Amino acid sequence: MSGVLPLEVLAVTADPELARTLELVVEDDGDVLRSATTVEAALAAVRARPVVVAFVDLSVEAGAALALCHHLPALLGGVEVHAIVRPAELERGAEALSLGAAGVLVTPLTGDALARVLAATRERARREEQSRALEAKGVAERRRIEVYERLVRFARGAAPSEAVRAIVEGVAQLSGAKGVALYATFADEKSDRLRLAAVGDAVDLPATSPPADLARLVSLRSARVVPLVAAGTELAMLVLDGVPLALEAEVANVADLAAAMLAILDRQDHGGRIVASPSSFLAVAERLLLLAARHERRASVLALSFADSATPARRDAAAAEISEIVRATDALSGNDEGDLLLFLPETGGLGAHACRRRIVARLSGDRRARPRGAPRGPESQRPSALSPVCIGVATFPHDGTSLRRLVRSARTRAQDDARSAVHALGLDQLSLPELVDALLARPMLDAGPRSPFPLDVASPALFSLVARACTEAKRGGAPSVTTTLQPGLGVAAAARSASSPRVLDVRGQAGCEDLEAVVVESEHGTWVCTGRLRGDRFHGTHAADPLLADLLVRRLTAGGGSSAG
Repeated sequence: MSGVLPLEVLAVTADPELARTLELVVEDDGDVLRSATTVEAALAAVRARPVVVAFVDLSVEAGAALALCHHLPALLGGVEVHAIVRPAELERGAEALSLGAAGVLVTPLTGDALARVLAATRERARREEQSRALEAKGVAERRRIEVYERLVRFARGAAPSEAVRAIVEGVAQLSGAKGVALYATFADEKSDRLRLAAVGDAVDLPATSPPADLARLVSLRSARVVPLVAAGTELAMLVLDGVPLALEAEVANVADLAAAMLAILDRQDHGGRIVASPSSFLAVAERLLLLAARHERRASVLALSFADSATPARRDAAAAEISEIVRATDALSGNDEGDLLLFLPETGGLGAHACRRRIVARLSGDRRARPRGAPRGPESQRPSALSPVCIGVATFPHDGTSLRRLVRSARTRAQDDARSAVHALGLDQLSLPELVDALLARPMLDAGPRSPFPLDVASPALFSLVARACTEAKRGGAPSVTTTLQPGLGVAAAARSASSPRVLDVRGQAGCEDLEAVVVESEHGTWVCTGRLRGDRFHGTHAADPLLADLLVRRLTAGGGSSAG
């Protein structure tokens, strides 16, 4: 079979006819046959060159060949020994099996029987080769992911010196190069190249060097130069000394990652703000999205749309506020329509919605959204509340596999956000029971994707619906579920059957004695269901509205609801 070298076969027999049969079958399959007529010759042959299968005629040397059924596996480990016996000596076959033989063949031998043994051995060798290849691939993939995660960690706040050091160490580890150096390049081609970091054999490369001199030195060492390019601009160059040609793909992969991380560092100003130009944003986001796809990671896009009355100054102020609370690895950019786009690498749906809530709190004047550990600035420099913002979230790969598709989905959802019942009915000004009654009074605002729809079902049907929703939410990972508590087959019991919800008992609040609510937030969507119990029936509404989900959870927790497990 393809991918498996010819088998090394040993035949131990003094019978010329048997030896001829073995020779014809083995060589016809393209394998290599070595012959021995004595026990001593057989042991010498396998010491000189290992074999994978041996055919041993137990009549050799008056039965002394029986010992080979034990000695050959002891010497070679993975060898298969097949004993050959005459019909009158079948009991010797049983002895051979007890000593370690893999099988017994009875004379007269046929070519088909021998061919089956060789085919089975060849298949075993093929499976073992595939297993070794998969193990090696798994080790390489784990190493690649470790380097990827280390580079992402440094970009989340490490100093530039630590960043460039992590780049050269990651490149050295993945490429197998004996030495790696990272040089800064400049728009002026005549400017000296500045060495930022080096490891291994590359530490003796000059700290600064004119481009021509560095090129000659690299050529003399037969080193490899890999430019790090982002948004059409060369940010730096890698010099790889002694890199194996077999790892060409690994070099390209880690170079892409290094260029993306350098682009992130390059666009940070001294205040830590990361507002990028549209072209730079697209280049960085597309590169990081490609890496997410290659390594089966998550990424998200947030589209932020402001009210028509928002002035450019207000939008700039909002961008400044947002840039202070997102991570260093997140890319923020404006566009011609005055909206903002935020790319979140290494972030799934739940993390993206957490970021969305943080931005809303920040722009509404909530100082709790200040970066952890950041000093409180003068209040005169911070607006108490910026222009209202609508935010749409799209997550890779649930909502698309290309940046264009993710941005389009996020913008569409930002428009849906503007049509939310929270805005249309002024729900954010209402208490928990008033909120539920307002939804019941106007159960369907429009036919939009986030419009609440009426739900009038028997209690067992509600139980099944909530259990199914919680089960579906687990397809993308562990969901976040919050429910109220009612006796019997309520939504809390349904959620517990499929998830581990946070259960809040609000029955002690006025107007909440018969109130039921469940909020399910998962990687691929949000679902809200709330209403009142009327006997054995549930009268309420349900919607796929993240804003309504956030508001309902806030009302449930802020209203004094006690945790019920």
